[in-house]
Amino acid sequence: MSEPEPRVDLERMRRVYQASKSEAAGQPMITQRAVARIDRDLHMEGRVGSFRLESDEPKDGGGGGTAPRPLQYLLAGAAF
Repeated sequence: MSEPEPRVDLERMRRVYQASKSEAAGQPMITQRAVARIDRDLHMEGRVGSFRLESDEPKDGGGGGTAPRPLQYLLAGAAF
């Protein structure tokens, strides 16, 4: 029985990382900007680059429970 092909191409990731690292050498620091506004109660809408995000608190915490909590975004970011 043959080994299944990996779902992640680590060599490709390594090449992309090295290329972006080489491209950034000698360049000014990259700055990311995020903006957010309170939409209603504890629900917030934000933007990072061209992406729209929203966060909320659970109902038992005073929110509507309609989106991840800000802390959950932090944890997801650490996972990436």
